[in-house]
Amino acid sequence: MSNFQKNLRVLADKYTQKYIADCTGFSQSSINNYLTKSSEPSIQFLIALKNAFGICLDDFLFAEIDTHEEISYDRFVGNYIVYYYNNNSYKGEVHNNLSNTLNYGVISIIKEKYLDKNVIVYGSFVKDKSEAIKLLKDLNSATTNEDIVNIYKVNNYYKGDLKTTDQSIFIDLYNKTNGDQCYFIFNNPPSVTNYQGGVGTVNTVARGREHNPCIQFIIMSQKLIDKPDGEIYECLKFDDINVNLDDAVKDIVGLFKRLYADKNEIAESLTENQKIAILQNKLEYHFNEIIEANIFRFAKVSNKEDDMIYKLIKEGIDVGENR
Repeated sequence: MSNFQKNLRVLADKYTQKYIADCTGFSQSSINNYLTKSSEPSIQFLIALKNAFGICLDDFLFAEIDTHEEISYDRFVGNYIVYYYNNNSYKGEVHNNLSNTLNYGVISIIKEKYLDKNVIVYGSFVKDKSEAIKLLKDLNSATTNEDIVNIYKVNNYYKGDLKTTDQSIFIDLYNKTNGDQCYFIFNNPPSVTNYQGGVGTVNTVARGREHNPCIQFIIMSQKLIDKPDGEIYECLKFDDINVNLDDAVKDIVGLFKRLYADKNEIAESLTENQKIAILQNKLEYHFNEIIEANIFRFAKVSNKEDDMIYKLIKEGIDVGENR
């Protein structure tokens, strides 16, 4: 079996023969003939294959393609709004005012004919929601890649690339002006339809009092999520603390009874201040124990959370033209 046949088989297994036929304009029987070597592919088919999937023809004809990477990144092409926490505060503290807690930005994945995988990524991050919406609207209204790039160039923009595996999407962005870099990881749902967005993690450098490494959840969506900031804010939390106080309450109630209700020699020998100090120590012990048990050493993007985010994205509002 030639490398062409092997690679076309990989493409067919990933996207189906019918999908290749629809994308290239060639019949499904022709695709099958190429797979079985009943006929050789024409130059026209190879060009159509390159245009449809952004493949490098030299690699497709003479090398075995990586089965764990996307054959084409076309389904990711588009403009996205992103939601994430304001990371100016230290150790994850957040403001009560949600307008100060959520930050926004936009990311564009565009075709780039000079790159092997045919896409390049631009991004810009802003603190104001209305500014992000306007930027997304301008990007969706742009008619050429040059227009999109020019929009970013008048903002403080990041530039980078996109890579994928069967299960993950990786976006690496870099800002030459301030030497900043950020790295996104999203789930990669098994699909041949256009990617609409999802929830992932972003590793950045905090821009507050100290410029330290920071990791948090981030939402990326082609549509504007039609929900109050409070609901989006809740989606970005690492987790909800679920504390069982039964044992702690029983312990404290028992101690209180021994100090104040029961008649015993030890309790009667203690002053009021000493009793208060004993209760305070017991409260602090249980309080610290509960905090220690619920400190989040790490967090994962869960399927349950994904389902909720994808539902919000699907029900979102289109902002201007897209794709």
